[in-house]
Amino acid sequence: MMPLPSIPRTVAEWDRIRRVKEDVLSRDPFSVDPADHPEVRPEVVASWRRSMLARVDPGARDYVFDEEVRPRTRLAAVAEPVLNRLKDEISDLNSWGFLADRACRLLTVVVGDFPDAGRVHRQNLAPGMCFGEDLMGTNGLGCAHETQQAFLISGTEHFRRDTEILTTTGVIIRDPFTKRYAGTLGLHCLREYGSAAVLPLVAEIGRSIEAQLLGSRTSGEREFFDAFTAAQGRYRGPVVGVSRQLCVVSTRARALVHEQDEELLRRIAEETGSRRQSVRRNLSSGATVTIDVLPVRQPKGEFAAVLVLHPHEPRSRVNLGPPSADPMGDFRSRLTRALREGHPVLLTGERGTGKRHEARAALGDPVELDGALAHLDPGGWLRRLDSALREERAVLAGHLTDLPPELSTSVADLVAAARTPVVGTTAEESGNVLVRESFPVRLTVPPLRERRADFRALCKTLLAGLGGEPVMLAPRAVAALLASDWPGNVRQLRQVLASARIHANGPMIDLADLPARHARDQPLDEVQAAERRVLLAALRDTGGDRNAVADRLGISRATVYRKLKRHELR
Repeated sequence: MMPLPSIPRTVAEWDRIRRVKEDVLSRDPFSVDPADHPEVRPEVVASWRRSMLARVDPGARDYVFDEEVRPRTRLAAVAEPVLNRLKDEISDLNSWGFLADRACRLLTVVVGDFPDAGRVHRQNLAPGMCFGEDLMGTNGLGCAHETQQAFLISGTEHFRRDTEILTTTGVIIRDPFTKRYAGTLGLHCLREYGSAAVLPLVAEIGRSIEAQLLGSRTSGEREFFDAFTAAQGRYRGPVVGVSRQLCVVSTRARALVHEQDEELLRRIAEETGSRRQSVRRNLSSGATVTIDVLPVRQPKGEFAAVLVLHPHEPRSRVNLGPPSADPMGDFRSRLTRALREGHPVLLTGERGTGKRHEARAALGDPVELDGALAHLDPGGWLRRLDSALREERAVLAGHLTDLPPELSTSVADLVAAARTPVVGTTAEESGNVLVRESFPVRLTVPPLRERRADFRALCKTLLAGLGGEPVMLAPRAVAALLASDWPGNVRQLRQVLASARIHANGPMIDLADLPARHARDQPLDEVQAAERRVLLAALRDTGGDRNAVADRLGISRATVYRKLKRHELR
């Protein structure tokens, strides 16, 4: 068995690695396998491959700066005394110390004797300078950030040629309180001065910064963290800790709790106050859970609680048959069947999918009641609902999760006893459990990205609804619109078509009439299109949880956000 390659330290070793790198750069990145290049550390070859896929230019000499960076972060503030001591220690050395944030953007730099300008392409080391692997290629800070592990890159192991004379390092800093990634620390020097011994030194400095982070926490935050840690040991199931500023999720809870649930859980903790209670809620993952709320003592004006989650088995629902290949046709046939059989129906789905439109089309001319307005006159709202049901008129009740709590029992009883068609709508699976449970049938209106079969017909209907002279969509305009993922669903499509109609000079809407982000004339290349499809699939499978997407794809959370921004998926 061949020994694993070590960190290069001689000119001959750096020259050999440069030759291997040039060979790798000449290949298709999808064909690059670290096992085919045993003379180079496999983690370095893997980083070269990622850099190639990100289209980093190995010959580039400029750097990307993020002007929106906020250098005075909590991490930068607590690390300042540690970095000041480091500055004193490297004052007579050809070294630099770097502190980067969670997006691998420079926050602080301390500089020793700067090497000869003829040897180093010196840049303005200002806050916002980006070291991410997908922007800078293989480098110590970027590789540590990408893999969430300590990294050292020596000489020609760097992807860009202008950094081949350096040794760069990166060590991950985690907040000991939340266990979350806080930033990256790096120490860079000329390659001949670097060795494997540099990495433990940087790691020790990183631990000093972590100790500063822990020491900066308030007594209330410490008590909250202690309670969360104790609950993890006491309870076998999923545990979540929430306060006004923090949301800490145990490993067992990650499959259940997504980012969309944080505000719901905070509201539960705040409304509970100082008394323990149990509540039942539906989470964005689709799971129904009973939540034991355990308040944690906090300073006046603050709140915190540990939430112990007990998942339920899904309730059996009315069986409306297997799904079809046409999601929208399937939805409409199920809705019609449920109403024909006398079942009250709750429509859920993403915002903007047209729940109210579909309900009105199915009910004909219903009495419409808006739950979001019930708080203005709760008694009057309830009387109007009761009157409509007594007169056996079809009822459309929107925004049911916004109903005042005091109406929940009465509304649930009326819906359960209804002898006339009733459809409720909600964009959320949280709040007013009693009301939602009174609907024996729940149907989800498919999002627009899944409605390719009726997309053209939908555009025609929406354009007709705008009024004025009739207009049509050119085939390439339809193709461009079909390529979008439509996070705002039908509502967003209606806005885009209304804008395009204003810009069109005749009866035809063409590509140039569409808003800029939808008027992509050139399709994405194969690599970009594949990356976009993978991101979309991961987002849908994880319910939009960026942490879960990062775990699934094997990249950092910050890289996920950059790729989402690049593909306009945020």
